[in-house]
Amino acid sequence: MPVQPKKSGLVAKQNEVLREQLDRLAEIGGKLTTEDDIVFEGTKFIIPAALKLPEAVRILSKRADDEESIIKFSRVYTFRPYDGAHATMLAIRQCFGFTQGKTIRTFFGDQPPQLIDVQTGIDTRAAVPWGAMVIPGLQDAVLHLLAQHNEELGQVFAVSVQCRRKDRFSIEGLFIVIQDILETNSIYRGKAIDGAETPGFLDVSAVDFEDVVYTKEVMQQLETLVWSPIKHAEQLAALRMGGKRTTLLEGTFGTGKTLAAYLTAKVAIENGYTFIMCRPGKDDPFQVLMTARMYQPAVVFIEDVDTFTGPGADRDAVTKVLDVTDGMATKGLRLNLVMTTNHAELIHKGMIRPGRLDGIIHIGFMDREGVERLAKRVIGSKLDPDTNFDEVFKAMEGYTPAFVKEAFDRAVRYSIARNDGRLGPLSTEDLVGGANGLRDHHMLMEGASEIRSLPGLDGKFAELITNAADEALRRRVDGAEIYDDDSNYFGRIVIDS
Repeated sequence: MPVQPKKSGLVAKQNEVLREQLDRLAEIGGKLTTEDDIVFEGTKFIIPAALKLPEAVRILSKRADDEESIIKFSRVYTFRPYDGAHATMLAIRQCFGFTQGKTIRTFFGDQPPQLIDVQTGIDTRAAVPWGAMVIPGLQDAVLHLLAQHNEELGQVFAVSVQCRRKDRFSIEGLFIVIQDILETNSIYRGKAIDGAETPGFLDVSAVDFEDVVYTKEVMQQLETLVWSPIKHAEQLAALRMGGKRTTLLEGTFGTGKTLAAYLTAKVAIENGYTFIMCRPGKDDPFQVLMTARMYQPAVVFIEDVDTFTGPGADRDAVTKVLDVTDGMATKGLRLNLVMTTNHAELIHKGMIRPGRLDGIIHIGFMDREGVERLAKRVIGSKLDPDTNFDEVFKAMEGYTPAFVKEAFDRAVRYSIARNDGRLGPLSTEDLVGGANGLRDHHMLMEGASEIRSLPGLDGKFAELITNAADEALRRRVDGAEIYDDDSNYFGRIVIDS
């Protein structure tokens, strides 16, 4: 008989460390001194008086066989699938130093281990195991990382396990480590993300409150209704004023509603909230609300809410939005819902009644103070200290913040062109000139209709809708808004009766 080589001291040490790690996981998973009806205590075998030795041997022998049998069980986590997969990778690395996929044999051939590319931050990504995995040191143990549908939350993370019965406590310990990582080191919780099924990240690092040009009244309303409930959540909860808050921001195009979203995102992140942006035409608001429930405390910002709650929207969708919003007002929920609209008159009446909406903030044109503050911000030291802002403000009458900023940018470009590439001091005349140079543009925009009649659309589409025999289809399309690929508003469909 050939002599088996002895294991090296390094390999023996590695196996010892691995065994210790598995034992620790088993303790975390609940294996202490008791296992079902067998108690491990002291150094003697103690057999019940009523049990004869042969019967005791038979029971223990059967238990030993059972411990080698293969069992299956699973664990579901209320986190998005990729978040769970990333946490599983970190948990296994934390316990064993590395992860290992498993090749699955199928009728169609071997399926190699999978790695999925997961975005973990604004500029960071990770190759994360998915599908089948093995656990170092646990013979026959296989983990399957899965996405599972939950009726209330959508897609959630699940782990299905096949292992020997005696190893179940080690697996349960690993489950607990995964849960702890998800609770403390989630990819998404406490971050600013979009509302996609697999969320992307929003970069708010460049957002500066010094750039804000709202009126004092608007700033006060934003602070009171939107930002303070995030900053002072504990104080409000103590006064029984916490939980769900809903605010509507309304105003015409270019007044700064999207800027409010990024400012809110910054406040949210600084205070440990998850911020989720629901983008018009891209994200499902109902799925976004589901994600918010998982990653609360959360702020959900729904842009152009009228596009799915206005008269052209599916009435079932309107009812569902209202029901979901009301249904989320449960004990312990921490959710701030902020919505924007360019057409407050189109909002479903059931949405704006007291009790469903905590506040409405009108964001309109800039005031004189805002114009002066923005000029100093945009132009800086090159601004003439004797600038007459009464005249500048008069020249910008009726301008939204977007137009005011463009007027200042135009004045800067005029100066650079006039001074052979150098930015000279900008006077009252320069700023007024920049504003006047935009007046035709502004008048054209004000005079342009927001409504495009149906015949102006693609011929095939127009013919389909106009000749639709299904009156319900006509009602659902009538009033619908159209956006281009960059989510810029194009117009509204109006079907002539």
